[in-house]
Amino acid sequence: MQSPSLRRAAVGLIGFLILMGFAVMAAERPGILPPLPGEFLSCIPYEEYIDYQAPIPDKPVFDIRDYGAIGDGRTVNTAAINAAVQAAQAKKGVVVIQGGDFVSGTVRLVSGVTLHIAIDGVLRASRDSSDYDPMVLLLCEKVQEAVIEGPGRLLGEGEAWWKPPRKQAPRTPPKTFVLQEAMDMHFDAKRGKRGRRPSPLIRLLESSEVTVRNLLIENSPGWTLSIDGCEGVRVTGVVIHNNYHGPNTDGIDVVTSSQVEIRRCFVATGDDGIVLKNGALTQKSGPMSDIRVSDCTVMSSTNCFKIGTETVNDISDVYVSDCYFFSQGVWPPALSGLSIESVDGAHIERVQVANIRMRNCMTPLFIRLGNRNRRKVKDRQGRLQDVLICGVQASGAEFPCLLSGLPGLPIRSVTLQEIEVVYRQAKERLEIQNPIPEQETDYPEFWMFGDVPAYGLWARHVEGLRVKDFAVTPRSVNQREKLILDDVVNAQLQ
Repeated sequence: MQSPSLRRAAVGLIGFLILMGFAVMAAERPGILPPLPGEFLSCIPYEEYIDYQAPIPDKPVFDIRDYGAIGDGRTVNTAAINAAVQAAQAKKGVVVIQGGDFVSGTVRLVSGVTLHIAIDGVLRASRDSSDYDPMVLLLCEKVQEAVIEGPGRLLGEGEAWWKPPRKQAPRTPPKTFVLQEAMDMHFDAKRGKRGRRPSPLIRLLESSEVTVRNLLIENSPGWTLSIDGCEGVRVTGVVIHNNYHGPNTDGIDVVTSSQVEIRRCFVATGDDGIVLKNGALTQKSGPMSDIRVSDCTVMSSTNCFKIGTETVNDISDVYVSDCYFFSQGVWPPALSGLSIESVDGAHIERVQVANIRMRNCMTPLFIRLGNRNRRKVKDRQGRLQDVLICGVQASGAEFPCLLSGLPGLPIRSVTLQEIEVVYRQAKERLEIQNPIPEQETDYPEFWMFGDVPAYGLWARHVEGLRVKDFAVTPRSVNQREKLILDDVVNAQLQ
């Protein structure tokens, strides 16, 4: 009998060879710009997340080939796949995609049905925008108790929808860190959008009790998985592998949804990795709560985990634990490991983050209470309070942790405990403004204030700040102070 270690190695090799074959085939397709060096991560441990031997569920099976689907990688099978879905509805069956590479436009899932992409099956997004209505590959709208699962692959054909970047990003970091140069390269290396594109690739809309599991999603042209106006959604064992410089290729977006669990996922993407928003993007509006993220690995070119930017309605009771946030093989790295923002009037409260490792995130932590007031929300002051961040180890940092409210509108009750930050060793050229501007209505990003006079923590307009066991190893050439507190009331430093 084959040992577990040999089996894992064999499964990983099979997955790697399948993916490499797809990458070569995609690069050879006319009209698709091939990936540039560093745009895709090459070392994802697929076998730790994907169960390649997962069977088809024991339910009535509806094979899309029986409804006319042809898996030749060219024929558009939208009608055949939707016919199989409709046929499966009455028996709450399983729609199976297997034995080929099936191109499709919009597929509408229905209540009680499981969509199973087998190990030898591929669902590939059509490159023709006329095949979509709406511009989504998989749509669950007003659906209850549905499942989307692998172990097969869902391919987004991202490069078919993009323009080349203005510049190719370097593979190694500079010897001297200059904030403005890092900002410029972040935008110059992004690919541009070209016309309408399917985004998100998978959209769960105003649905409940939906599960997405054991699935590889690759090369999304826009947002990858969007959970909009839903309750009771579980995302487990999902690998998202997107282009590091793809435009707005968020990994998992949770929008105006509650009771959502994201567990044991690997997300590598060109925008925010896992992000919570409550900006009335759907017809459903109101508070969202009870979001749990655990045991996830996220590689992002922007923010690995983020609350914001769209924050019109309230967000509470968010728990993030046992995750690894990183960037590698390209410059600049992730903008932040953790970003928590209320800038459109939302009340964000009761956020707990514990046991997080980070590598090559420019700033480990960015917390911002602003007053951008997007979407015609005027003069509604937000709230950001009751935040606990404990047990963070971050290496390869370029910038301090930042907390910033507004004059008369402070962030309240923040605890930073057992934080260890180690900078990347390099020279640095600082340009610190005096005074540092408030930027009340600006888009929130860690660089919005320019360089700041602290290397560890810069906090401004905060009420109730507790800092305990906060260790920072700066660059050897450092000339700044470890902590700078400006208009911070009731601070406890231990």
